[in-house]
Amino acid sequence: MELKDGAIMVAPNELDPFASLWSAFGHYLRQRRNDLGWTQDELGSKVHATGTTVGYWESAKRTPEARVVPSLDEVVDARGMLVILDHHAREAVAGVLPKWFEGFKEAEAAATRERIYSPQSIPGLLQCEAYARCQFAQMRQQDGVVEEWTRDRLTRQAVLTRPVAPLDYWAVIDEAAFNRLMAHPGIAAAQLGHLVALIDLPNVTVEILPTAAGLHACMDGAVVLLDLPDRGTSAWVEPMGEGHLVAERARVAEMERRYDLLRTETLSVSASAKLLRELLESTS
Repeated sequence: MELKDGAIMVAPNELDPFASLWSAFGHYLRQRRNDLGWTQDELGSKVHATGTTVGYWESAKRTPEARVVPSLDEVVDARGMLVILDHHAREAVAGVLPKWFEGFKEAEAAATRERIYSPQSIPGLLQCEAYARCQFAQMRQQDGVVEEWTRDRLTRQAVLTRPVAPLDYWAVIDEAAFNRLMAHPGIAAAQLGHLVALIDLPNVTVEILPTAAGLHACMDGAVVLLDLPDRGTSAWVEPMGEGHLVAERARVAEMERRYDLLRTETLSVSASAKLLRELLESTS
């Protein structure tokens, strides 16, 4: 994965259409596009997506939003086949993702800005595929669950690179998350390279909270603040195994106040970027 002209480019891969229903979907989509003689960018422009996003669909790394599939099917003249594959693929994984998480995904997709403090891990929207898969694998889930959770996480990341109004994303990441990352040398280089590429996007800002900052205003856990059109700012509260949006003005204001206090302890944006590049260099 690399950045080109400000967009994340996805290298084509050999896809086994028998591996899963989403693999069959991606394989058939690529076949129809090639039959039409279009590039990924050309197809993307016809369904209001980037060529990068089309590449993710074709490689089964991300799934298209359900509302996009009928238009995609019509544009490539799939005669309903993409709609059918999409339906059965979603049915096959129904119940794999927690129902409460769907509320967060919908809110995040609608948000204009997201501010997050992540005390233990790299935030989901900034994770590379290898990191996400490794994190989920530690939960010892049934076969197929890790792959579906990983695919879902990668799909969510499209909000950062969507062609119209990409999400304004501000992440404060605790240095502890990088200490844990460096314990996995096989993943560290990929994840750090991914982060270094993402922070060059104009809508992505990352600040690192150094361990030397000591105790701070958000010691009791992660913070997620979402600015939603016509609804103001809401906060997402996610204890283990559940989660919900908080819209009560006083509670949200207190979380915003503490988030602002937290940011007074972080490294600057430029110093954070410098540290990320130094960590990346140390993995080579």
